[in-house]
Amino acid sequence: MNKRFHRMTDTDVKSIIIDLNRWAAGQLGSKLTWAILEEQSGFSRQSLQAKAEIKAAYDYAKESLSGGLIKSREQATQENDELQQEVQRLRLEITEYKRRENIWRERWQRIAFHIRQKGLQIHEIDQPADGTLGDREVNNLLRPFDKEIPSSGRI
Repeated sequence: MNKRFHRMTDTDVKSIIIDLNRWAAGQLGSKLTWAILEEQSGFSRQSLQAKAEIKAAYDYAKESLSGGLIKSREQATQENDELQQEVQRLRLEITEYKRRENIWRERWQRIAFHIRQKGLQIHEIDQPADGTLGDREVNNLLRPFDKEIPSSGRI
């Protein structure tokens, strides 16, 4: 007996819905038509559409495929490559920030050493400024500290 002429069983319906869910997930390609589903299932479009659960699964799969929710293997590979490059770039950026942080820490250790050499304590120096200083005043105030600190041989 030709499958095209037998009644659709609950098992057939479940199998078709499983296939449609796989289509919705992009596992069976990016093109879905009633003709393709007819060919695959062995049932007519009218028989397939008569089952509300098949129609709903078909509509969901079509929406998933047309809405750009599903990516082709090439798109996924390209996106993966782009993300890998971005991860590598961010790793390099983090490495650079860690290097700068180490330089900053070393500088402040030198500054703290020299402050203690002058007989002062950091907490005496690290006080909030009286009043609010503008960027220009802050830059003028900090400019002398931007020079290279000579090595004292004690560090």
